[in-house]
Amino acid sequence: MIDTGYRPFPKQAEMHGSLANEILFGGAAGPGKSHALRHDGLDWCLRIPGLQVYLFRRTFPELEKNHIIPSLTEFPQGVGTFKDAKRRWEFHNGSMLHFCHCQYDKDVFNYQGAEIHLLLMDELTTFTEFQYDYLRARVRCTLDIPERYRCRVPGIVAASNPGGVGHEFCKRRWVDFVRPGEIKQATRKEGGMRRAYIPALLADNPIMMERDPHYIDRLDALPEPYRTAYKEGRWDLFIGQAFDFCREYHVTAPLKIPEYSQIYSTFDWGFGAPFSWGWWWVDADSRGYRFAEWYGWSGEPNKGLRYEDSRIGEGVLQRERELSAQYGVSFARAIRLAGPDCFQKRPDYRGGGQGPSTAEVFGGLGIYLSPGDASREIKIRQFRERLRVPRDPEGKQNGLPMLMVYETCDQFIRTIPLIQMHTTRIEEIDDSGEDHVFDEACHFVMARPIAIDAPGKRKSQSDRRIDFIERPPVQDYEHYASHEHNIDDIYHQRAWATMAGDELEEGEIRRDTGRLIHDVV
Repeated sequence: MIDTGYRPFPKQAEMHGSLANEILFGGAAGPGKSHALRHDGLDWCLRIPGLQVYLFRRTFPELEKNHIIPSLTEFPQGVGTFKDAKRRWEFHNGSMLHFCHCQYDKDVFNYQGAEIHLLLMDELTTFTEFQYDYLRARVRCTLDIPERYRCRVPGIVAASNPGGVGHEFCKRRWVDFVRPGEIKQATRKEGGMRRAYIPALLADNPIMMERDPHYIDRLDALPEPYRTAYKEGRWDLFIGQAFDFCREYHVTAPLKIPEYSQIYSTFDWGFGAPFSWGWWWVDADSRGYRFAEWYGWSGEPNKGLRYEDSRIGEGVLQRERELSAQYGVSFARAIRLAGPDCFQKRPDYRGGGQGPSTAEVFGGLGIYLSPGDASREIKIRQFRERLRVPRDPEGKQNGLPMLMVYETCDQFIRTIPLIQMHTTRIEEIDDSGEDHVFDEACHFVMARPIAIDAPGKRKSQSDRRIDFIERPPVQDYEHYASHEHNIDDIYHQRAWATMAGDELEEGEIRRDTGRLIHDVV
């Protein structure tokens, strides 16, 4: 072998020497991911004559800055020639290292006829799952590969930080699939390759630590979540994340549900996309607990079960019978909330015209829905407020968040941390992701809003009144009254949870329900 002058660090060497053929390397900032990826391609090209290696970045400027220009100074002279017009290294043994970019989904079709022996993808989370799967399908080999190299060629090596459009599939396929440093075979449906996840930190790059010892101080000076994301490379906390949801603070083992608790169930409709149904109970402090869920997906992200409304309704009743036996709760007085699409007439494909709405179909089964509040900006703020972890002046947790999730609610735990903010509309979430559980859960948080005061601003005694984030429609209260809800339910659900120091006696409000409604409307 030709000495290229490359001396890998231990973590880089672990990646180079892995016997897996579908590898994800990296996580944090600074461990030398791009450098290792580029030299992995060079090393294999020099090992195997005629090898075709393709190295991808999402855009050409990134590709040029991070790989093409560095390769011109790092690769030893005499091993080959860089063809600028074709953007590839051509080596004397017939191997080639192609530098490629794939900015749009349609760009993958430029490689439809390619035979990729080794696929290298830098910053994999900037690519979509479709792009990765299509390029992976081009990984094939008609070369006579020496026996000792067949464990790695044909194969794939990717490097990435958390965050980005591909975060979810990278986390699912590597981080959640296989323990760090181990190898696990994927099923044939998943591609059948041997996967390995090799995490690396800044501390694994001694040259960076030696030549720029204050780099870590600059990382420490970053605000969260940038500091933790760059330093630790955690896949449950990343840049662009919409909500600070963490298993450590928000997930609990199943608890006994008190008899007095108000039960809620919330629904986000879906057919081709997943539907989501959640069940909640509320403690004496107005803290919400999500104790069960039903997520209507096929097992593939954003792919629904295509269930008819009647089938969903029957499934809900069956699950509520099981939950009633498990937790000893009754759903007779449950408040059921759903999005506005559930109250619209559906096309009747059998007879033409319009058929019954989802709410009407459910009503025929004894499941009575009420419209949830779909105010998008407000529900994002309310969801964040519910997730906020109480802390003392020193930053230590001194209480529970106002939204807790049972550890059995896998889809809430899986999807909420993956929701990202929109790249251009910075106050909105990116709804191209898997946000069905979020939309469903927001019916609960909007039904029991929490007051959000401006920082440092406190209301005067004369201005202390019942303060709602959004004025609820009067029909909400009429609905509660028509279903014979105790007046305690009314003001605990919509008033006391948002009170900002009101001085009125509790009995005074109880005696005059009409004035309560008038004040808030």
